[in-house]
Amino acid sequence: MQGVVFVETLRRTWRQTLFWGLGLGALAALVVLMLPLFDAIDFAGILESMPPIMLQAIGIGDDMEFAVSPEGLIALGFFGKMALIFMVYPVVMGMRVTSNEEDDGTLDILLSQPIPRWRVMLEKFAAYLLTIFVLSLLILGGLWLGAGAVNIPLDPGRMAEASFNLLPTLTLVMVFTIFLGALFSRRQWVLALTTIFVVASFMLDSVGGLAKGSAAETLRLISFFNYYNPSGVMQYGLTWGNTVGMLAVSAALLAAALWLFQRRDVGT
Repeated sequence: MQGVVFVETLRRTWRQTLFWGLGLGALAALVVLMLPLFDAIDFAGILESMPPIMLQAIGIGDDMEFAVSPEGLIALGFFGKMALIFMVYPVVMGMRVTSNEEDDGTLDILLSQPIPRWRVMLEKFAAYLLTIFVLSLLILGGLWLGAGAVNIPLDPGRMAEASFNLLPTLTLVMVFTIFLGALFSRRQWVLALTTIFVVASFMLDSVGGLAKGSAAETLRLISFFNYYNPSGVMQYGLTWGNTVGMLAVSAALLAAALWLFQRRDVGT
């Protein structure tokens, strides 16, 4: 029956999604609740006294006025500095598509049912993609609750764009994990290579932002964090080229994963 894997995946996942979403939403609310503290300690004055290299290291560019605004502090303190925490969720969900079940020897039981391999993978992917959307909604809810509690006039449109800017990035990481799971039968390899991919991308983006005009800045272009760019989204809105580009790469990786998984033996 079509959709049975999708429904079963959601049934098994909704609690974890809720816990993750409420946790990240609470963290978002906490960051907003702390915004008055930055005014009290003259955070702008502290930043102005710091050398430019240190400002670049903590993710603050040339626009100091935006960096010390409520939107800038949220972009930097939550969406920027918490980026690696966000990436854990899609890696965990991507591992559940094939890698975990193949490693514990239960995937072959599922595939013995009268359902094509591609549908199993596609329905699981669709279910986990829906949970990523729910995660973004809960984060947005946390931002709004925090803003209401401290009466800070945040732009609701920018908050929504920054929250939903997570979708293409988390989708890309999840699909990359799925692709590796279709390529390799060993869960340890998939987890190790995905971790290297995420951490290396983060480091390339961080170092490239510091080393202006160097080869490191050029290498930054291959980091997906460069296209995530929460500060740019919070300041100017979604960059549709970045969004479409990451979704296109995700679609290509998913198509490759479907092709590979259809053609290799499943470990038992």
